[in-house]
Formats: sequence, structure tokens, C-alpha cells
Amino acid sequence: MGQDPRVLLQKADKALQGASGGFSFFGGRTDKYESAADLYTQAANAFRAQKQNKEAGLAFEKAAAIQTQNLNEPDDAANTLQEAFKVYRKTDPEDAARVLSSAIQHYVGRGNFRRAATQQQHLAEVYETEIGDMKKALDAYEKAAEWFDSDNAEALANKHFLKVADLAAIEGDYYKSIEQYERVGKSSINNNLMKWSVKDYFLKAGICHLASGDLVATNRALESYRDIDPTFASTREHQLLVDLVQAVEQGDQEAFADKLFQYDQLSKLDKWKTTLLLRIKNNIEEVGEDFS
Repeated sequence: MGQDPRVLLQKADKALQGASGGFSFFGGRTDKYESAADLYTQAANAFRAQKQNKEAGLAFEKAAAIQTQNLNEPDDAANTLQEAFKVYRKTDPEDAARVLSSAIQHYVGRGNFRRAATQQQHLAEVYETEIGDMKKALDAYEKAAEWFDSDNAEALANKHFLKVADLAAIEGDYYKSIEQYERVGKSSINNNLMKWSVKDYFLKAGICHLASGDLVATNRALESYRDIDPTFASTREHQLLVDLVQAVEQGDQEAFADKLFQYDQLSKLDKWKTTLLLRIKNNIEEVGEDFS
């Protein structure tokens, strides 16, 4: 059986008091602070072993505070805060986001954008999944994408720009979504691994154009997609968009549903597309009612 975390915590508190109190004629204060930080870390891991995540996180934070304030070891402190994030994430997502944000600030200050971007991705996932704050999740994914981009990690940047596009569309920010799908589509057209996905990015951008209700902009976008990718005009994705635009222009909800049904027989529509297309279909109904 492992050590009692509360005994370790008491030892850490005592070591910290010893390091902080009185004069130190013989030096050794740094050693005492190091000992206190080490004991807090041991206590944190002992709490973690017993699945006492809140207590583990607090102990990691105390270790990080000593590493920052008393030992001038900000790199160690950032790594310790990452450990605090891992334990908080299971039960206290708001605390997890708080400590990881501090670690990320440190990596950015150091100019370590690759590491900052990776942790920013984890932060975005917490906002999206555990906390359910889509606005903060969107901002965090976008920042991660920009940092990956600044570090010349194009594939990782594009992955996160696409995540921003997906979330923005669900939140109704169609123009942000269009911008990101088109950005990734254009950057992928000359990439042998990515170019096969371009038709899907343009399909999703086209769906967002339709959802925005601007048919003139939708038709203009289709024209630009054909210019960017000459093969796009011969794809089922392009034909679907042309058919949907026509159905919307004619206010024909039945034709809209029929074209989707036909497309879905060969290429299953995912949840994202279904959600957006249902919004567009419902808007057709409203147009029909306005003129009835």
C-alpha cells in the first residue's frame, strides 16, 4: 500500500514553513523549497492513486507555486500544472481549464508554440466536451490552429481550422465557417494527400452558404470552387449543391428532400450535414408559407 497522502501533505506544509521562516545563515533555503515542492508532488500523486482528484490538483498547484515563486523554475511549474490539469479534468473541468491556461501562457512566453498549440487543443476539448462552452471552445481551437500554422505544422493547423469551421456552423456563424473550409480547401488542392478531401470541404462551405440564405453568394462560391478545382464540377458533391440551390430558388421543399435522399443512398450524410441541411429545409418551408 502506498504512502498516506495526508501525511505527505503535512510534511510538505512543514517543509514550506521551515523554508519560509526566520533567517537562513547557512544557506540551504533553496534545498528546503525543493524538498517542499517534491513533497507536495508526492502527496499529489498519492492522492491521484486514491482517485482523490481535487486534492491531487490542489497539491500539484502548491508545488507549482513554489517552483514559480521561490525556485524560479517556470518550466517545471508549467509541467506540474499540466499534471494538475490531468487530475482536475476528471472531476473539476473549470479548474482544469484554469491551470492549463496558466501553463499555456508560459509556453507562449517561451516561444514554444508547438507545445502551446498541443495544450490549447486539450483546453478546447475541455471547453467543448466537459464544460459545454462552445464560444470558448471555438476560440481555443482557432488559437491552436493559428499556433500550429505559425510553427509550419500545416496538417495539424488544417485539422483545427476544420474543427473551428464545424463548430462555427453549428453555432450559426456561417461566414466564419465558410472562411475556414475555403481556406483549407485552397491549401489542400496541391497536396497529394489532402486533395481528395477538397470536394467535401467545398460541399460543407456550400451548405453554409445556403444556410446563410444568400443564393447570389452561393452561386458565386460554386463558380469559384470550379475555378480552384476543375475536377469539382464532375463530382456528386457539386451536383448536390447545384440541385439544392435550384430547389431553394424554386421554394420546392419536396425536391430538396428528394435530392438529399438520392445522395444519401450512395454517400451517407453525417450528423453535421444533416443538422445544417434540416435548417435550410425548414427555411424553405417558411418561404413557402410567406407566399401562400
